Amino acid sequence: MARFGSRYGELDEAVGDPTLEQHVFDLAALEKQEASKHLFDQVGWDEYLRAGVFLSQSEFQLLERAQDNIDFAMGNATSAKALANLLMKLADKCTASIPAQQYVFTRVEEILQCSESEFSSRAALFTVDGVNIQDGPFLRALRSNDSYIQKSSSVGLALLLTACKGEVNSLITWLCEMLSSDTQGATDISIPALTVLMRKESCRKPFAAKGGIGIVVNVMNRLGRNGNAQQLYDLTFCLWTLSLDDAADIPAFLHSGAIGTLTEMVLAAPSRKVVRMAIAALLNLTTGNDEGVLTEMLTGGLTKILENMIHANAHKQAGDPEVEHDVRNLFEVLMRNYRDFSTYDRWVSEVKTGNLRWGIVHTEKFWRENAKLLEGNDFEMLKVLISLLVSDSPTVVAVALYDLGEFTRFYPNGRGVVKSLGGKDSAMELIGHSDKVIQRHALQCISKIMVTNW
Repeated sequence: MARFGSRYGELDEAVGDPTLEQHVFDLAALEKQEASKHLFDQVGWDEYLRAGVFLSQSEFQLLERAQDNIDFAMGNATSAKALANLLMKLADKCTASIPAQQYVFTRVEEILQCSESEFSSRAALFTVDGVNIQDGPFLRALRSNDSYIQKSSSVGLALLLTACKGEVNSLITWLCEMLSSDTQGATDISIPALTVLMRKESCRKPFAAKGGIGIVVNVMNRLGRNGNAQQLYDLTFCLWTLSLDDAADIPAFLHSGAIGTLTEMVLAAPSRKVVRMAIAALLNLTTGNDEGVLTEMLTGGLTKILENMIHANAHKQAGDPEVEHDVRNLFEVLMRNYRDFSTYDRWVSEVKTGNLRWGIVHTEKFWRENAKLLEGNDFEMLKVLISLLVSDSPTVVAVALYDLGEFTRFYPNGRGVVKSLGGKDSAMELIGHSDKVIQRHALQCISKIMVTNW
């Protein structure tokens, strides 16, 4: 299994500041200290002082002193706790002021940007009892209409959850919603917090349980090989952390197409650090010698990619012994398990993982040569294929419809077999699908079932 040590130290590199909506300054592009100084001047402190409800003169003076020297304020346990309590009070009470909310959560992030030796004690400042986070203001801020507040509060809460107890499931639910959203900028807002949260081993399992592995893979596929290199690295890092545990959710990695996506990252090489992390994740997944994992890697061409890297000494050029170690180890694992795969073997591997994708095993030539092979084990693989017609992936459904139609054409009495297994009824239900591609393939599939000479 890959080591967590030195790569764990790359987390600061992983959590970049994406460009969010523009304010007077691009706050996301500023260091936290610069951003908090700018925001401090934007908050209407005089109004709060005159009202005398949310802020007293002595509290404002504490904010001013801390603004001049945050380390000085943190150096005294009493003033540090007073400042943290004050920030949480402002976050809880001053909800109508966007600058105040922006300032508070930026300040929290700044306080938590400290040495490892200081982190636990600083995180404890934002708890009610030294253990449980005062997370109400953070959870409310996640639903803000301001993207900067959402991003800053989510990162702050994620940082706290790596050291203290809190509503981790609420943050995970929000992250899954944002990463799955089509809203512009939603992934930019949520990726940094996810990258932080995946540091914590206890947070990975609940994220995976909510379909997190598939969600991350979908975001990576949307970005594509030419997408933002920093975001691809962040997401690959998340998959790596999810592959670390001995109890890693192997079925989720298989069914989501994660192995193919990680292989694509190695081949495309959007940056060296993406390649490094993708190879480390793939190596982790081989530790259990799962047949499905090894088959997916072998049929996906990973062996040839690694062989080319070794022959070109590409694995040594980065000057990183861990990269060289991981490339060679992964290549050796695959070579020990290497075997020639027929095109039918590849098709079976795709169907079993539920990750159908257009290619040479979804063509007329393939079905003309292999349709009869599906009769084994009482048409077991045909039954699995039909079950994929209810997949959440439009591509999987479209490919499954194509394959079902082609089987009907080339297998003797294919129409009768497909009808008896419920394939015709399942395909009929997809004729009115909202996705036009699925709709087209459903019509073609039904036509092949109904027409004697297609």
